[in-house]
Formats: sequence, structure tokens, C-alpha cells
Amino acid sequence: MRYTYFNILLLLCFSLNASFSFGQQLTAHPLTSYGIGDHQLNDHGIYSGMGNIFAPFLDSGQLNYLNPASYASLSKGNTLFSIGVNQRISFFRQNETADTRPTGNLNHLALGFRIKKHFGMAMGLKPLSAKGYYLSEKIFTGIDSIRNIYKGSGYINQVFLGGTYAPLVRKGTYLAFGSHLGYNFGTVKNQRISQLIQGTSAAGGIMEELISVNALSYEAGFSFYQKLGDKSDLRLGTTYKPTLSLNSVLEQSFYNSSNLNVPSGYDTLFSDSYQGSVIQGSSLVIGIAYRNGLNPRKIKTRTLHPELTLALQYQRNELFSYRFEGYSYTSFGSQSQPSQRYSVGIEYKPERFLYENIANLKLFDKFTYRLGAYYGILPYADPANYPFIEQGLTVGLGIPVLAQQSFSSINFSCTIGQRGTFETSSLQENFIAIQLGAILSPARFERWFRKRKMD
Repeated sequence: MRYTYFNILLLLCFSLNASFSFGQQLTAHPLTSYGIGDHQLNDHGIYSGMGNIFAPFLDSGQLNYLNPASYASLSKGNTLFSIGVNQRISFFRQNETADTRPTGNLNHLALGFRIKKHFGMAMGLKPLSAKGYYLSEKIFTGIDSIRNIYKGSGYINQVFLGGTYAPLVRKGTYLAFGSHLGYNFGTVKNQRISQLIQGTSAAGGIMEELISVNALSYEAGFSFYQKLGDKSDLRLGTTYKPTLSLNSVLEQSFYNSSNLNVPSGYDTLFSDSYQGSVIQGSSLVIGIAYRNGLNPRKIKTRTLHPELTLALQYQRNELFSYRFEGYSYTSFGSQSQPSQRYSVGIEYKPERFLYENIANLKLFDKFTYRLGAYYGILPYADPANYPFIEQGLTVGLGIPVLAQQSFSSINFSCTIGQRGTFETSSLQENFIAIQLGAILSPARFERWFRKRKMD
């Protein structure tokens, strides 16, 4: 079993190393220059393969850290450790200008387990928002030409601790409530570099804008499961984040230098900081999933018991706003709106009694296959007030690690999508995103955190 874990971790380390080789940001879109950047980063190796549907899912072999009401559904004594990385290649186009930007990084670390019959908990690290872009332009002033470079970088991360209480846990019914307490920290930066284009001269100026967040937050979750018959069940899930004020600091600085390549020689012309807050708008997610066991399929000498799951989800996020004492920070201005997303997903398992019939299964009978699609309105609009839209198709594959009957698995998903207003001359992004995640679980005889007795 130790060799199995080692191979999984080796695969993830290779993927993470590849991510850093291409870039260390989770996003590369120019619209992340607004505020604290892109805060729609709930990528997951399992749920991203089903159109990013996560709210209704309960499974003893999955650590659904995106819904804090799911932890009591884990098996007793079965601790799950989840880790994921993602890689994205974006193809930007506006008029005759085109650019390609690869990005990628670690997207979560989480550990979860059940405590007795009605309680469960989890802890971990995930991104709250990310900023990442690079743009340049040349301007002729009438005498000289100036090159402006616009760059953005940084993360706001969240360390979270979550708990679930399930007042109703029966063989065919599960009802639970949960919550996350998170600590948000990090800094995102916008930077503009202006330089005169005069032969080999490197003189110019730098304008920097940093927002640092250091604050607590919380969210609530609800989960419900009801068995409808011998082969089917219905699952409901909801998560809610209230409007919160996150303590923040805005720092602005302006530097001048005769050589922009030597930071130690920068001359500070202006620098000031402003205390305030980032107002996180409320967020509501509602999901439903129907799972049905299909009729058995007899293939030569073996019989399969397939299973099909259909899922839907709706998500709405209100605006982020910004308040800083002594400074009017209009990150979005009038070009903002609440964001929404509609998702549909399908999951197919050739054999739902995996461990019982493992000796009779072929390789591809052991996998889980996922398919999904989504359509959403982003919280950005262009100067003509046309909203930016994101739409995509997703596929996913779940590969169980069946050594010694553990719940370990490797999950892969791929998204092919578009972002843009789809109006003439507007910025458009076509992208391919890949998520790779692993869930590590002990074998039956290696239960972690098990209470031991001495004879």
C-alpha cells in the first residue's frame, strides 16, 4: 500500500512541477486586474468533469470540501486526504491580436474524516481569488514613444476548518448541516511600467497597487439524501456564503528610475496606504442529483450492474466591493454585475458493486466516466455594458486504486471553454483546462486516527 501512495504522490509531484514550469498563476485573464481578481476557482478533479457541479454530492470515498455538510457521510475510521493541481492554456484574441498564456498550480489540499455517527470534520487550504495577466502597448506622444506594460499577480488563500452535524443518519436517509470557518490571507498586485523607447535607455516609472487581505470568513452548507428504491436515490445540496467585510489594506506607490532593471535604484515619488475592507458579496449554490441503478448487463461470462447519475446546479454570486478610508477605490465602477452559472452533468459507472465483483471486471469496467456542460455570466462587462460570458464542455475520468480495498482514487477532468462578450472587436478567450486530483485513503487494516487498545 505504501508503494501505491508513493506512485500517486509521484504522479502529482510531476504534474505540479509541470505547472510551475509553465507558470505559477491560476489565471491569466486581463479582467483579473479588477479588485482582488478572479474568485471563481472551485476546480476539482471529480466535480469539474460534471460541469463543476459539487453541492449535492455525498460519497464515503470522496472528500467534498466544497460543501461543508458532506463530512458526516464519510465512512467511520476512513480518513481521506485530497490534493489537486490544474493546468490551463488560454488562447486570447482581439481583432488581429492573438496571444497564448499557459497557467497552472496547486488548487487545494484537504483532510477529512467522520467523528462518531453524526459528526464529521475537515480542514485544508484552497484559493479564494487569484490575479494574473500581462499586457503591453506602445503610445506615440508626438515627440517620443512610450511603452506601457501592465502586470498582475498574487493570490488570496483560505485556510479552512469545517464541521458537519447530521441529525438524521439512517440506511436510506441522510440530513446534515455544516459550516466552514476560514482565515483568508494574501496579497494581489497590479503594476504598470512606463518606459521611453529611446535606443537602449531603460529609464521610466512604475505604479504599483497592492491589496492585502487578512480576515476571517464563514459559509454554511446543507445536504440531504433519500433512497427511493432498491436501485435509485435523490440528493440535494446547498451552500451559502453571507455578505462579509474582510479587513484589508490598499497600498499605492509610484517610483522613478534611470534603469528599470535595477530595483535597488528606484526613487520613491509617492507611497501611501489606506485601511479598509473588501466586501465579499453573498453566494448561493443549489444542486440536485438523481442516481439510478440500470438493469444488469450480461457480457459473456460476467454480469455488470451499471449506474447512472444525472445532476443539475445553479450558482449566483453577488458583487465584491471595496471601501478604504480616505480613498475612493472604484475597482469595478459601473462595469459590474452579479455572476451566475447553470450546470448539468452525467456520471456513469459500469459496475456499482465494485469491490464485490472486482475479480470479474475488465480494466475499463472499474472506471467512472463523467460528462458535463455549463453556461455562466461573469461579474465583468465591457465599456458598452455587454456582459462577459463563460461556457464550456467537460469530461472526466475516475480511476480507483483497488489495492487492499482502500477508497483511494485518481481523478482527471478536462474543460474546453470560451470567455468573452462575443461582440465584434471584443476580447475573447478560448481555453483548455485540465484538473488532476488524488484522494488517498488507508486500507481497511490501516485506519488512521484509530483508537487502539492494549491487552
